[in-house]
Amino acid sequence: MENESVMALYHAIKQLRSDSANGRGVQEQKWLQNQLSDESLKAMIPQLSIIALHILSGLEAEELTGVALADRLAVTRGGITRAAKKLIQMGLIQATKKPDDQKKIYYSLTAKGRVIAQSHDKMHETLKAQVIDKVTEKYKDAELKQAASLINDLMQFERDFY
Repeated sequence: MENESVMALYHAIKQLRSDSANGRGVQEQKWLQNQLSDESLKAMIPQLSIIALHILSGLEAEELTGVALADRLAVTRGGITRAAKKLIQMGLIQATKKPDDQKKIYYSLTAKGRVIAQSHDKMHETLKAQVIDKVTEKYKDAELKQAASLINDLMQFERDFY
Protein backbone atom coordinates (compact mmCIF):
# COMPACT_ATOMS: atom_id res chain seq x y z
CA MET A 1 0.00 0.00 0.00
CA GLU A 2 1.35 3.43 -0.97
CA ASN A 3 1.86 5.96 1.80
CA GLU A 4 0.11 9.23 0.90
CA SER A 5 2.91 11.41 2.31
CA VAL A 6 5.60 9.49 0.47
CA MET A 7 3.68 9.75 -2.80
CA ALA A 8 3.16 13.49 -2.30
CA LEU A 9 6.92 13.87 -1.79
CA TYR A 10 7.69 11.69 -4.82
CA HIS A 11 5.39 13.77 -7.05
CA ALA A 12 6.78 17.06 -5.69
CA ILE A 13 10.33 15.97 -6.52
CA LYS A 14 9.22 14.75 -9.96
CA GLN A 15 7.57 18.13 -10.61
CA LEU A 16 10.65 20.01 -9.41
CA ARG A 17 12.81 18.06 -11.85
CA SER A 18 10.40 18.63 -14.70
CA ASP A 19 10.18 22.37 -13.99
CA SER A 20 13.96 22.57 -13.78
CA ALA A 21 14.52 20.72 -17.02
CA ASN A 22 11.81 22.44 -19.04
CA GLY A 23 11.48 26.02 -17.91
CA ARG A 24 14.58 27.07 -16.07
CA GLY A 25 16.49 28.20 -19.14
CA VAL A 26 13.80 30.58 -20.28
CA GLN A 27 13.34 31.95 -16.78
CA GLU A 28 17.08 32.56 -16.41
CA GLN A 29 17.20 34.26 -19.80
CA LYS A 30 14.34 36.62 -18.91
CA TRP A 31 15.93 37.50 -15.57
CA LEU A 32 19.28 38.23 -17.23
CA GLN A 33 17.70 40.37 -19.94
CA ASN A 34 16.01 42.46 -17.27
CA GLN A 35 19.33 43.01 -15.48
CA LEU A 36 21.50 43.95 -18.45
CA SER A 37 21.60 47.51 -19.73
CA ASP A 38 23.64 46.79 -22.90
CA GLU A 39 21.13 46.12 -25.70
CA SER A 40 23.61 44.04 -27.72
CA LEU A 41 24.15 41.73 -24.73
CA LYS A 42 20.39 41.53 -24.09
CA ALA A 43 19.93 40.38 -27.67
CA MET A 44 22.44 37.55 -27.15
CA ILE A 45 20.75 36.07 -24.08
CA PRO A 46 18.00 34.06 -25.85
CA GLN A 47 20.71 32.29 -27.86
CA LEU A 48 22.53 31.06 -24.72
CA SER A 49 21.79 27.65 -23.26
CA ILE A 50 22.05 26.85 -19.56
CA ILE A 51 25.36 25.12 -20.30
CA ALA A 52 26.65 28.23 -22.09
CA LEU A 53 25.70 30.44 -19.14
CA HIS A 54 27.42 28.09 -16.72
CA ILE A 55 30.52 27.97 -18.92
CA LEU A 56 30.69 31.77 -18.70
CA SER A 57 30.39 31.64 -14.91
CA GLY A 58 32.91 28.80 -14.74
CA LEU A 59 35.51 30.89 -16.54
CA GLU A 60 35.27 33.93 -14.27
CA ALA A 61 38.10 32.94 -11.94
CA GLU A 62 40.47 31.41 -14.48
CA GLU A 63 40.88 30.08 -17.97
CA LEU A 64 40.06 26.39 -18.28
CA THR A 65 40.22 23.57 -20.79
CA GLY A 66 37.09 21.93 -22.13
CA VAL A 67 37.86 18.82 -20.08
CA ALA A 68 38.16 20.88 -16.89
CA LEU A 69 34.89 22.69 -17.66
CA ALA A 70 33.11 19.39 -18.37
CA ASP A 71 34.28 17.98 -15.04
CA ARG A 72 33.41 21.12 -13.11
CA LEU A 73 29.95 21.47 -14.67
CA ALA A 74 29.21 17.72 -14.82
CA VAL A 75 28.38 17.77 -18.53
CA THR A 76 29.84 15.97 -21.52
CA ARG A 77 32.92 17.23 -23.33
CA GLY A 78 30.85 17.34 -26.50
CA GLY A 79 28.34 19.62 -24.79
CA ILE A 80 31.16 21.94 -23.76
CA THR A 81 32.65 21.91 -27.26
CA ARG A 82 29.33 22.78 -28.93
CA ALA A 83 28.50 25.53 -26.43
CA ALA A 84 32.06 26.93 -26.53
CA LYS A 85 31.99 27.11 -30.33
CA LYS A 86 28.84 29.23 -30.17
CA LEU A 87 30.25 31.40 -27.35
CA ILE A 88 33.38 32.06 -29.44
CA GLN A 89 31.24 33.01 -32.47
CA MET A 90 29.28 35.40 -30.27
CA GLY A 91 32.47 36.99 -28.92
CA LEU A 92 31.83 35.97 -25.31
CA ILE A 93 34.84 33.68 -24.87
CA GLN A 94 38.11 33.11 -26.65
CA ALA A 95 40.15 29.97 -27.22
CA THR A 96 43.92 29.88 -26.93
CA LYS A 97 46.71 27.33 -26.82
CA LYS A 98 49.78 27.46 -24.63
CA PRO A 99 53.15 27.68 -26.41
CA ASP A 100 54.39 24.64 -24.48
CA ASP A 101 51.21 22.56 -25.08
CA GLN A 102 49.59 22.94 -28.49
CA LYS A 103 47.14 20.08 -27.83
CA LYS A 104 44.98 21.66 -25.14
CA ILE A 105 42.57 24.49 -25.87
CA TYR A 106 42.05 26.96 -23.04
CA TYR A 107 38.90 29.04 -22.85
CA SER A 108 38.71 32.48 -21.25
CA LEU A 109 36.13 35.24 -21.02
CA THR A 110 36.03 38.34 -23.16
CA ALA A 111 34.85 41.61 -21.61
CA LYS A 112 31.31 40.99 -22.90
CA GLY A 113 31.36 37.43 -21.60
CA ARG A 114 32.43 38.67 -18.17
CA VAL A 115 29.45 41.05 -17.98
CA ILE A 116 27.01 38.22 -18.70
CA ALA A 117 28.83 35.84 -16.33
CA GLN A 118 28.67 38.36 -13.49
CA SER A 119 24.99 38.98 -14.11
CA HIS A 120 24.35 35.22 -14.18
CA ASP A 121 26.19 34.80 -10.88
CA LYS A 122 24.19 37.67 -9.39
CA MET A 123 21.00 35.86 -10.40
CA HIS A 124 22.08 32.69 -8.59
CA GLU A 125 23.14 34.66 -5.50
CA THR A 126 19.81 36.50 -5.43
CA LEU A 127 17.83 33.29 -5.87
CA LYS A 128 19.87 31.55 -3.16
CA ALA A 129 19.32 34.42 -0.69
CA GLN A 130 15.59 34.46 -1.35
CA VAL A 131 15.27 30.68 -0.98
CA ILE A 132 17.17 30.82 2.31
CA ASP A 133 14.93 33.62 3.58
CA LYS A 134 11.73 31.77 2.61
CA VAL A 135 12.66 28.37 4.04
CA THR A 136 14.15 29.71 7.27
CA GLU A 137 10.96 31.75 7.80
CA LYS A 138 8.81 28.66 7.51
CA TYR A 139 10.91 25.73 8.77
CA LYS A 140 12.97 25.04 11.85
CA ASP A 141 16.63 24.10 11.52
CA ALA A 142 15.95 20.47 12.49
CA GLU A 143 13.28 20.21 9.78
CA LEU A 144 15.65 21.60 7.17
CA LYS A 145 18.36 19.12 8.18
CA GLN A 146 15.85 16.27 7.95
CA ALA A 147 14.64 17.45 4.52
CA ALA A 148 18.22 17.70 3.24
CA SER A 149 18.95 14.22 4.55
CA LEU A 150 15.84 12.83 2.86
CA ILE A 151 16.66 14.46 -0.49
CA ASN A 152 20.26 13.22 -0.33
CA ASP A 153 19.03 9.70 0.46
CA LEU A 154 16.63 9.78 -2.49
CA MET A 155 19.36 11.02 -4.83
CA GLN A 156 21.71 8.28 -3.64
CA PHE A 157 18.99 5.69 -4.16
CA GLU A 158 18.54 6.86 -7.77
CA ARG A 159 22.31 6.81 -8.42
CA ASP A 160 22.46 3.26 -7.07
CA PHE A 161 19.35 2.23 -9.03
CA TYR A 162 20.76 3.17 -12.42
